[in-house]
Amino acid sequence: MAVGGKIDGIGDQDDDIRYLFSYNLQRLASLSSRIALLDIKQDFGINIHDWRAMAVLDFLEIAPLQTLAKRAGVQKSQMSRTVSALEDRGFIERDINPEDKRSVHLRLTQTGRDLVAKILAASRDRNRQMLQNLSDEERCELMRLMEKITVGSLDYLRALKGESTPNRPPPPATIFETEIL
Repeated sequence: MAVGGKIDGIGDQDDDIRYLFSYNLQRLASLSSRIALLDIKQDFGINIHDWRAMAVLDFLEIAPLQTLAKRAGVQKSQMSRTVSALEDRGFIERDINPEDKRSVHLRLTQTGRDLVAKILAASRDRNRQMLQNLSDEERCELMRLMEKITVGSLDYLRALKGESTPNRPPPPATIFETEIL
């Protein structure tokens, strides 16, 4: 249950799910998604799947569908439907992959890039509101701890899948760009 009288994220044999880190992380992620959905849908007329695809494609700049789906953490079939809808709305375009004519690369159109810039600004405001109870130092510490948890979680996932663990973690500030295996 506790380390020094504080909830430790693991709990003991007498504790229920509310003491688990993973349960609380999922609840926070769900809350964050609900807030984002209301904010983005109301102000920009797109859903959270559209936003995630566009935001990830924005930092990738150009990518095949499979890479976009992995980086966004969704199934390729779902991403295919999302991309088709975004293409119909003029936010994404497809180009033939010059190295493999059988595949295509996706990129944002100028309209898509403009929308991403607007939503990113709103997202920063939303994140500022969500983190308002933390000091600057606490926010930095939270992000540092999230990076450590991500590294450990990726190592654990690799072990569960019987894959080897890299000898060294990715350089700082890139761990959140790691594809979820």
